Amino acid sequence: MEMSNLLNNGKPKKKLLERGPKIVPAQEFKLETEEEANDESSPQEQRFEAKPVVEEAKQTRKRESAQITSVRVTKTTRNKLNALIQLGKADNVDVMIDILLDEYIENNLVKGEKKTFNLILDILQKRDR
Repeated sequence: MEMSNLLNNGKPKKKLLERGPKIVPAQEFKLETEEEANDESSPQEQRFEAKPVVEEAKQTRKRESAQITSVRVTKTTRNKLNALIQLGKADNVDVMIDILLDEYIENNLVKGEKKTFNLILDILQKRDR
């Protein structure tokens, strides 16, 4: 008895996957139709789009050097930050944290705490140089 016959046992192979009818989309996407829809919007709407908070945060940044460091956070916090990034609220996690910190400092610290915060921050930044 041959070896090839032992594996096949003389039975014909059966198809494992039965293909159904070919599925065709009801309407195909065409790039031209999307471009025409964008051209129909008024030029004023295109010129005066709202700028995201990201650009404002970039302008308010006061960093002399962009040295990279790490901060330990829980996975939940990391996931929340990444979700905000994916929503387009900031370019990256660093910018998002900067925005959140600025908002917190502005809205939750009283005048004396802000002064103390700025003093401590200045000392820490001088130490990093």
